[in-house]
Amino acid sequence: MKYDKNILNIVKDKIQREYADDVSLIVLYATKENRDYNNIGIDFYYIPKTAKASKLSTQFIIDGTSYDFFPMSWERLVSNAALDSPQAYLLLDTQVVYYANGEDLMRFNNLVENTKRNLYEDSFNMLYHKSYEFFNEVYIYLYNIDNVAKRILDVRIECSKMLNHIAVCLGYINRQYYNSGNGSSVSIIEESFKLDMLPENYENTVKAIIFSKNIDEANNLVKKLIKDTRNFLTEMLLKTVQKEPFETLFTGYYEELKSILNWFRIAIEKKDYIKMFSLAAYMHEEIAVFMMKTQSGLWYNDRNVYSEYSGYFDEYFSIDLVEAICNQDDKTICERLDNFEAKIIKYMKLKNVEIKEFESIEQFQEYFNNK
Repeated sequence: MKYDKNILNIVKDKIQREYADDVSLIVLYATKENRDYNNIGIDFYYIPKTAKASKLSTQFIIDGTSYDFFPMSWERLVSNAALDSPQAYLLLDTQVVYYANGEDLMRFNNLVENTKRNLYEDSFNMLYHKSYEFFNEVYIYLYNIDNVAKRILDVRIECSKMLNHIAVCLGYINRQYYNSGNGSSVSIIEESFKLDMLPENYENTVKAIIFSKNIDEANNLVKKLIKDTRNFLTEMLLKTVQKEPFETLFTGYYEELKSILNWFRIAIEKKDYIKMFSLAAYMHEEIAVFMMKTQSGLWYNDRNVYSEYSGYFDEYFSIDLVEAICNQDDKTICERLDNFEAKIIKYMKLKNVEIKEFESIEQFQEYFNNK
């Protein structure tokens, strides 16, 4: 039996009588799925104005039906609207049933509109990065499965956490949110199967993970799903990128790089191999990223292993500065650094990028005065 309407009236009456200055809104957010079941009560929360309102938080059971009337801060709703939390349903699947004043109602409605805009109108890149924030968490669970979990139960619980994060990630890529939370009739894992764009064999792999019989089987399937999802995310991003003109990225680049090359040579004189290692790794990575951007249109970053974006760099430079440094071979380090700089200069000239290098202050003054 449902007591939804009567319970709501009791709560509203209490607030209007004793907490009119302490509560901004009462919001229903029950999903249709929940309402279809007789023993599932209403889902509702309130936005407090004062500390006094904390007394209203109530969890209770009536005739076997569970209810949770809890406070929701404006700050948490702002986070939801920005998609930092995967609970967009707390704003989108809602009905305001009480509000203290028009200003509070407008503030809530603005958050609803912001959520819709972030999901359906803003650039794909924003959603892509939000999705990757959730995807990055799966490596924690992979580590736990690989190195910490001792029992198959441990592994299955870690798999559950991982699958939920991947489901959220894929929801954002599809510009979709899940209208179910913990304890709903449908899990977000199940909901994710209905998304239009998914990694290859996604549903089958997920089900195989859930029903895996031992730790090794689960571990192998988890790694497969992570790999498939990574590839899927990259493929989705490649569909949206635009190649950057070479001149846009590399004009002035050598002039800035020159200071790093100078610091590198000072480090060689001091035999500071740690400094050299850091500088060499930085130059390898950044130049490879820039070259890949001009060729593929995609910005690679710390999420990607170096070999994923170093192809054009390796083909042109054929130089490994880091190896010489790790061998502490000063002669080879100097030779490779000189070769590296020479090839950078040659590369700029091949691409018709002017290098602004002056022999004197007077030459610079003449150039600058003519700008």
